[in-house]
Amino acid sequence: MTAKIALNPIQWMASADGWLDPSLAPAPKELLTQIKRAGFDHVMSDVPAGFDVERYRALLDEVGLSLAPGYFPCRSDGRDGNEGTVVATAAEVARTQARLGLTEIGLGLGMGKEAPRVLNPGQGHDADPSRLEAVTELIGRICDAMVAEGVRPCLHPHVGTWVETEEEGRAVLDALPDSRLGFLPDTGHLAWAGADVARLVKDYAERIPFVHVKDCRLSVAAEGREKGWDYRRTVLAGLWVEPGRGELDLTGIIGNLPEAFDGWLMVEVDRPDIADPYESAQASARWMHGAF
Repeated sequence: MTAKIALNPIQWMASADGWLDPSLAPAPKELLTQIKRAGFDHVMSDVPAGFDVERYRALLDEVGLSLAPGYFPCRSDGRDGNEGTVVATAAEVARTQARLGLTEIGLGLGMGKEAPRVLNPGQGHDADPSRLEAVTELIGRICDAMVAEGVRPCLHPHVGTWVETEEEGRAVLDALPDSRLGFLPDTGHLAWAGADVARLVKDYAERIPFVHVKDCRLSVAAEGREKGWDYRRTVLAGLWVEPGRGELDLTGIIGNLPEAFDGWLMVEVDRPDIADPYESAQASARWMHGAF
């Protein structure tokens, strides 16, 4: 395996309420410099506010980082009247990613702090086949819009959204061909929702161009389900940790990728277990380079 080790630097954005606040991150040059110094050569594509593509690429070159695929949150359930706006926005995002030289992007559904599944996370709360059908249809439209721009979206099942469980992820993937939709497994979110992550990776290995490598304490997720905690309460109880510090068999899961896999293994630490974000990134890079 010749995978590229990347970082989505969200540990700098972890807020006191168990959510993410991008305004907490350092200024773009300082953030990218810290990522490089911590031991990463690749970073998730995310054009900073106020930057155009050329300025962003120049900053990356100055710091010495290469790009890994970005992420697009679909903020519609496919039947709320916002579908046209979401598809148009997806096409615009894909154009930007293509200009940055990328051909893949993550695609998940959006979630709000009071969304039903955020209040009841990792359980497939209020599952509805008709909603899933509408979501799948919208995802198909997003796929067509992005592929037309030269960028293939990759499905990211995410706790707190309407594509959360293994069953929902499989349903969407099986409804759309791999030429239109890839698969972006997130080890932590899938495990929190009770999926057999290793089996999913094995079953859809040929559709996976990158992975979100996220470790977690499944014991905290189980306690949260038992006690009725919401998403943020579970996070604040210590769910997320740096790779190798949690309870997931990350090497076993990732070992189900093809031997010739040369995509990205992208670390995400939504809330660092090591309090200092830079030290969290350092520990993550050290473990990843040792394991892969």
